[in-house]
Amino acid sequence: MRATAALAVLVLLFGCTSGAEPDREAAPPATIAKPDPGGPAGFAGSGAMPSKPPAQAGGDLKSQALPTNQWWTSALTGPLSQPLWTHPLAVRAAPEGFQVSSGPPAASANAVVTPFEPAVTAGGPIGELRVVEYGAFHVVLRAGSVEARLVQGSPILYLRFDGTEPALTAPEATVDGQVAHADGWDFVADGGSWRRDGDRLVATGARDGRIAVAKVPDGADRAAWDAAVKDAAAHPVETTTAAMAYDRAAGTVTQTLTAKRRGGGPGVWALLPHQRGSGGREMAGQYADALGAMSVVEADEIRVSAPMPGLLTEAPSIPLPGRARSEIVADLDRDLAAKPGDGGSYFGMKELGRLATIAQVAQGVDDERRRAEALDRLRPQLVDWLTYRGPGDGRYFTYDKTWGGLIAVPPEFGSEDYNDHHFQYGYLVRAAAVLAAADKGFLREYGGAVDLIAREYTGGAPGFPPFRVFNPYLGRSAASGFAPFADGNNQESSSEAVAAWEAVVRWGLVRGQDDLVELGATHYAMEAATARMYWLGMGLDHPEGYSHRVAGIVWDAKIDYATFFDPRPESIEGIQMLPVTFGSLYRANPEAARDRSAALDRAVARPRVWGDLFAADLAAADPDAALRRLGQNPPREDSTSRAMVGYYVRMLAAFGAPQAAVTADAPYGLAFGDEARPTLAVVNPTGERQTVTFRKEGEVIARIEASPGEAVSRQQ
Repeated sequence: MRATAALAVLVLLFGCTSGAEPDREAAPPATIAKPDPGGPAGFAGSGAMPSKPPAQAGGDLKSQALPTNQWWTSALTGPLSQPLWTHPLAVRAAPEGFQVSSGPPAASANAVVTPFEPAVTAGGPIGELRVVEYGAFHVVLRAGSVEARLVQGSPILYLRFDGTEPALTAPEATVDGQVAHADGWDFVADGGSWRRDGDRLVATGARDGRIAVAKVPDGADRAAWDAAVKDAAAHPVETTTAAMAYDRAAGTVTQTLTAKRRGGGPGVWALLPHQRGSGGREMAGQYADALGAMSVVEADEIRVSAPMPGLLTEAPSIPLPGRARSEIVADLDRDLAAKPGDGGSYFGMKELGRLATIAQVAQGVDDERRRAEALDRLRPQLVDWLTYRGPGDGRYFTYDKTWGGLIAVPPEFGSEDYNDHHFQYGYLVRAAAVLAAADKGFLREYGGAVDLIAREYTGGAPGFPPFRVFNPYLGRSAASGFAPFADGNNQESSSEAVAAWEAVVRWGLVRGQDDLVELGATHYAMEAATARMYWLGMGLDHPEGYSHRVAGIVWDAKIDYATFFDPRPESIEGIQMLPVTFGSLYRANPEAARDRSAALDRAVARPRVWGDLFAADLAAADPDAALRRLGQNPPREDSTSRAMVGYYVRMLAAFGAPQAAVTADAPYGLAFGDEARPTLAVVNPTGERQTVTFRKEGEVIARIEASPGEAVSRQQ
């Protein structure tokens, strides 16, 4: 979205936040309370405020800090709701009732769109709607006497009618006792039986008023499907939790999604492409979805794996011949001489990111003077953002007591409505980490404020909801705060989302907070995996008719070759490549980079914007060609310094592309080049000596030590 319009251990857990006693894995209710950053930092109590309150929060949720940026957030803001896309269902609270759709997507050259076509309507009419409960990937809505329980990844909508017989509108339905059928749909009652009343189906004698609406997958084994859903109405999903763990030795992150049902036992899941092979008993059939064909399993939990072979958060030590070093130093001078970036919550924070990359590259070439100059410019700008000086202050954060969040003033791109917080605040958090590694005074005085800004978009701190931008089932973040769209929520810049989690890792390292390191590393890995698949198209088969590999915006129900701000192919593809940091190596696959470069060359003769980004991307496949492009002084992207792009390209020229077959056991290292004789790079931004172990097929091949602030590289 860019329109203007926990547990502090090795896992992060999201759970139910209803008024009931929370499950042991559940996040506690989040109280709205202005956080105190401590030291000289400070947040305002007023300023830019969101345009909408959570007017449809019900019960105990009325007094809580509530998640924004979710697939169901439009049900909080109202009126009623936009379509809520659970995959494979979509449900809309409309005046007529709860409308249910599950139509196939339609592909065109520049988009894959899933229409909302109601096939079933439950209850109704609806005069008002309330959100009464939510979990990691479910939400409960109440409208009058009807309660609807929506679960992502479930082809089943759970309904409970209080004080009235359950009723549906489903034309041409047939009745068979406790089960009714209508053109690819099953309707299951908990006891009792169905009867026809014109186009309406009424469940007489259903226990506790419980029924379930289930979409039958294409190609289902009818006997196996009937057995799997026959008790669905009696066993609705009651809680959903998500946990992620980082196995440093294996170089993987594992996400566990759990759906606990009334009475226990497994249920039916629909799995997106990135979730395939995640366990459970495989069932016949699939669902068509804009994000890719969904497979079907029966399970009580699934485990999704993402690679995390290592991470570099600082400039690695690379061999630089005299001319190459002098060219980088010249770029540093040009960067420092350039007109500083200006602006509010987005463009102003991109300037922080640019200065941080200048300092990092200067450290990489052992140029303390230029590093100090960049940090000297960075510090007052960071302090300005982190300090509120009263009326007339031009840049500050204000705490919003309506939703429970921090809003940077002046806001840009609708950030007062919680749009793009991770995109924007990630620049600040990473820049603060770079400064804090060199300036312990800044760390001591302003560390508490940066902690809170990081937690604002990750969630899980007093005064904030348990989660903000990340969606566990989708495995990625969403950028629209209130999701006021029929196509659901969306995210444009997958790369800025990944960079936001990289920033959390970087800040956790310099802060000495292992929980933040784990939180950042797990989410970095998962966000990078889904960015590669859904935005960059790696390992994904788009529906026939879509003409591109890359997507500019991924919605809940749509894939768009577009942006909110510019229709040119350079912008559509380039928005997936900024900012360039050492954490950008998640997309440095040579074959994929070569294909992206060739596709862009076919679309435009020469990039009219952001040519430096495309040079950096090409470096994974052809670093010599990338250096030639940089020599042509291409148009620049303003969050990344010239020196950073030049250093990044020369790093890949010296080391080769990342080598995933060799893993580093901590976010301090990464392997490059040839699998048999890889180059091992280690960086240490912490204040303590670190030892990084590298493994191949589980066997230790090297241990490399690095002193505080040191970067080491060697060929194995």
